[in-house]
Amino acid sequence: MKSDFNTLAVIESDGVVQLVLNRPGARNAISHEMMTELDQALDAAETDPDVTAVVLRGEGKLFSAGHDLKEQFAGKDFQARTFPHASPSVRPALPRAWYFRKPLIGALHNYVGPYAMAIVACCDFNIAAPGTRFSCEIFKGTYPDIEWLPLYLQLPMRVIEKLWLMGGWMDAEQALQFQLVQRVVPEDQVLDEALRWARQASLVPSEAFGHGKDKIRRSIELLGLNSLSSVLDKNPRLSGSEERPSFTGNVPAGGAKELVQSLGAGFDPDIARI
Repeated sequence: MKSDFNTLAVIESDGVVQLVLNRPGARNAISHEMMTELDQALDAAETDPDVTAVVLRGEGKLFSAGHDLKEQFAGKDFQARTFPHASPSVRPALPRAWYFRKPLIGALHNYVGPYAMAIVACCDFNIAAPGTRFSCEIFKGTYPDIEWLPLYLQLPMRVIEKLWLMGGWMDAEQALQFQLVQRVVPEDQVLDEALRWARQASLVPSEAFGHGKDKIRRSIELLGLNSLSSVLDKNPRLSGSEERPSFTGNVPAGGAKELVQSLGAGFDPDIARI
């Protein structure tokens, strides 16, 4: 399959492809280019008859910091990708990973930041290292865009409220309780365990797996996932003419790290923990 990407590495062995978020110098932050290349890679894997399963992991010290806030700060709003103003009649879509018909296994370690959680929610199964932090700490009093919506049906309501309204976070052991992850294993075993799950899923005939997965996910959409997008305004207002909070144009001198710290000022991390 296609492997010449700028932000991803592709490792293929015996039908199982590892898609590696490969921006370790930027904490594997998900840029617009990475989002596009991830979609392209999943397209290629789905149509390649030699690919039986995909493992998604991050290179370096962590899985992914989440959206590339430097691009957001520069005015490249990620919401614009979800809600194209030129085509207001086109209903927004969930992430490409949600529609991937072959087995998709997440191999997670250390940190899963905003938007990275949305991708993880699209995987069939997730393997995580102990203490892996699933974080929405940059959010305070906001709500997710449509690409996050699978989490609405995977986590309890008060967990969703804590994540977005209070800048919440959970560790791998808590994520296991909610079955957002299926196994927690030592970090040096995460990839091997994810590959083991991928090989097991590959024993199911690809056509049967894809057909069954498609029916399950379409059924979940009929249970309400599709209609959830109707409550997300493209241009929401809070009070009067106040617009939804945005990071664009609010960059402190210390950059993204200082912004995250400033947003968390005064918040008790114990309260923010799920």
